[in-house]
Amino acid sequence: MGILAALLSAFTSTAKDLVSKLLAGRVHPDVSTFASFFFALPFYLVVMAIAIASGQETLRVTGAFLGLVLIRGISDVCAEGCKMRALAYGDVSLVTGLLALSPLLLTVLSPVITGDPVSLKEGAAIGLVVLGGLLLIRRDRRAGGIVQPIAVLYAVGGSLAFALNSCFDRLAVEHGGPFLSAFAMTVCASALTAPFVVRRKGVVSEMRFNIRAFLLRGLFETIFMVAKMIALVTLPAHIVVGIMRMSMLLTVVVGGAMFKEEDRARRIIASAIMCVGLVLLVM
Repeated sequence: MGILAALLSAFTSTAKDLVSKLLAGRVHPDVSTFASFFFALPFYLVVMAIAIASGQETLRVTGAFLGLVLIRGISDVCAEGCKMRALAYGDVSLVTGLLALSPLLLTVLSPVITGDPVSLKEGAAIGLVVLGGLLLIRRDRRAGGIVQPIAVLYAVGGSLAFALNSCFDRLAVEHGGPFLSAFAMTVCASALTAPFVVRRKGVVSEMRFNIRAFLLRGLFETIFMVAKMIALVTLPAHIVVGIMRMSMLLTVVVGGAMFKEEDRARRIIASAIMCVGLVLLVM
């Protein structure tokens, strides 16, 4: 059940990233970050109603749970904010691959934060993920610098924030149900990002003209988050993230073709190497 939930989360993550890239040229990154949380709330309300009515979820709230929700909300805002800015400055195939470095960071963070053990074999598998990630980044032979450096910087920062997210998710489901945890974290993230949006001019127009895309991404966000929280009930955080990041090869191939991005062959090879490492991690 945990593996199936993680796979579902992986595929909806790909769909979510492709919609985010489509929106990157239309709206400001701050608006896109807020919308990624806010437009998921209607779907979360439906999920919560069904879960409570069927007895799958109880409204059990503790002080520890609320504290984890707040910390996770802050890290989620940082993660989504970095990702939206990375997509605004760089190719989706590059950004998605670099975000897949989060399992590497989890091998360090998980034992410290959640207590989940990491074996030597898992560490070796993560090494392949790192190798693929390094291949994603190339230098411009004429200019001498890294291609799309701002996107690389934001993507690496987002990878660290997403790694922290998974640690806090793992702890939160130990204090509250998966549906309640996902819903509460999304409400918190919406509230934290709202002040950055209300001060912007033209935000209402941006919301109105892109409402269909925002709602579609909100649906994907809801499925992604709920499936991830269900997976975290039975699996360690770094294993769940490792499974989820397998979707990056699909994102690199489809996203690269959809947006006619350059250097696709190199990025596909790099992503394939990373996927091998992730498969070994899961096995």
